[in-house]
Amino acid sequence: MKTQTQTIVNGVNITQLFETIDSIKENKKIAKFNFRAKNKWIDGTENHTTVSDYYGACQTHSRSKPHVFVKDEPPVLLGSDSGANPVEYLLAGLAGCITTSLVAYASAKGVKIDSIESTLEGDIDLQGLFQLGNDVNPGYQGINISFKIKSDASEETLQELIELAKKVSPVANTISRPTSVNVRLVKEMI
Repeated sequence: MKTQTQTIVNGVNITQLFETIDSIKENKKIAKFNFRAKNKWIDGTENHTTVSDYYGACQTHSRSKPHVFVKDEPPVLLGSDSGANPVEYLLAGLAGCITTSLVAYASAKGVKIDSIESTLEGDIDLQGLFQLGNDVNPGYQGINISFKIKSDASEETLQELIELAKKVSPVANTISRPTSVNVRLVKEMI
């Protein structure tokens, strides 16, 4: 039996990454994923969201332990600060997705990364949330991301990786282009 050597760069299994890409080229259905979340209102501004199962690579996967996200608002926004608020979770999701994309592409290109730190910030005008102005967007007006990357790679290479990561990041793409959000009421049986 032949054992294939695994190549690891920046903690990413490059051998497996390229095998996955080859598998998707052979069967595009493998690339289709469906992520799910269940949310429960607790009290006031506190909600708990659980993620457990998801569909991908032509099958449903269940995590051995579900992940629970506690969301709340700070006191100035009527909450008890039991967790980050939803728009902070959005920043966290964006940071994680762009960073993961950056590391994957750097690894695939053989670029060694020693460390990455990023800072994200965005402005929100509550007039939009409270419908105090028809021309005020209730969401972020824009999001700024600053990266500090320690690497032997050139500044030009790192900037190219940042731009590529932003381009391919599912979260960045979801929030930077129109994405339908469909809502409906499901009647609960009493």
